[in-house]
Amino acid sequence: MEAALERVRRRVKEEHYQMFDLNVVRQWPASKVARVLEVNIAQVYLAKHRILALMKREVRALERQW
Repeated sequence: MEAALERVRRRVKEEHYQMFDLNVVRQWPASKVARVLEVNIAQVYLAKHRILALMKREVRALERQW
């Protein structure tokens, strides 16, 4: 999982990954992430959705390598 997370982190914009990290990895509420990063809450949800999709693909790719 960590390998997939690192591969995805390198592929996305830093600000999108930061939203994902705070919301998903560190389990901050989306409203807090939006407030702290001064972004719209919809941006937090969109980053989460897109990065989770990339994560699923990376995990599958890594599983095939094993």
